[in-house]
Amino acid sequence: MRDPKSEPHAEPIDETGIFLAEYEVRPAPHSEDFATVGGAFVVCFVRATDADAAHAACMRYFVETAWECVERTRLPQPLEREDLEDDDEALDAFDEAMTHGECFLFHLWPPEPGEGEALH
Repeated sequence: MRDPKSEPHAEPIDETGIFLAEYEVRPAPHSEDFATVGGAFVVCFVRATDADAAHAACMRYFVETAWECVERTRLPQPLEREDLEDDDEALDAFDEAMTHGECFLFHLWPPEPGEGEALH
């Protein structure tokens, strides 16, 4: 009789999951968006092994796409698809992250300096 514990798994074990995080960002001075966008809140769906890896993936994406992180508004936390059943946009983003490894939803605002504040 075979020991089931010694049987190879039929499917590979995937130790990654989707993490949800949120950041406030602004365009870097060399960005094409610098003159027309004041900033953005970004909802990040990232496939990662843990929260630190998810945060690192978000920071890497921002640097590669000419955004500067102003503030981390939600720490990366594991997310299950079932948590999003009532939000079609988030479900689409979750599915894209499952397929491509990441999805970033930007909520932009125009450049509007506050009282006594610089534009960026």
